[in-house]
Amino acid sequence: MINKRMILTSCLTCLGLLVLSACSSDPAASIYEQLEEQAKSEQKAAVVAEQRTRQDEISVNTYQAVLEAGADDIKRAQNERDELTALNQNRVKLLKQEQTIRTRAFDELDLAELTSTLSSLSAAKKDGTALIDVFKEREKAFDTFLKRYAATIASEKKVLSYLTEKPNFVKIDEATADLNRTSRQATEALKTFNQLTVRYNELKPTFYKKAGLNIK
Repeated sequence: MINKRMILTSCLTCLGLLVLSACSSDPAASIYEQLEEQAKSEQKAAVVAEQRTRQDEISVNTYQAVLEAGADDIKRAQNERDELTALNQNRVKLLKQEQTIRTRAFDELDLAELTSTLSSLSAAKKDGTALIDVFKEREKAFDTFLKRYAATIASEKKVLSYLTEKPNFVKIDEATADLNRTSRQATEALKTFNQLTVRYNELKPTFYKKAGLNIK
């Protein structure tokens, strides 16, 4: 009997991953074992992503508080600027950790071998192929998110550089507009990743069932 559980993780929202367990030496179980090991690795990335989520939320709230404070408070907001600088450094560090773990997890799955093994599972081949296709899409979506998140960090640093004792509010407004743009793009990229993860979670138990694995 295979036990099923869901794992949800996040950056700005939640990223999900389905983890199952099984024991057998047939082709279906061989695929299962590879998927489960890959899932365990992604679960580690989920922990880091959740930590970064909390840092993201603090950063957004702090930026908003400083920008809404007005000229006099911005001039006196050195503590907030120091806090934002530290937050950005920590968020970049966490992003790199997540990238390292998740990239390794993606690489752990031998898609060519899985595709070859699927050829012997006629009843589950269609569902298994769909699962692999979504896996590939998730990997691309994560890469897109990495690039857009990095752009957001760069935009935040630019805003921060203008929050000085003699602020230029025209430049602050321009930089803030750019930050809003890059943040929206990063959020959309993450949304795509989340949607693909949901789809991946839906396809995985369907594939196991078609492959003859007993799931409860």
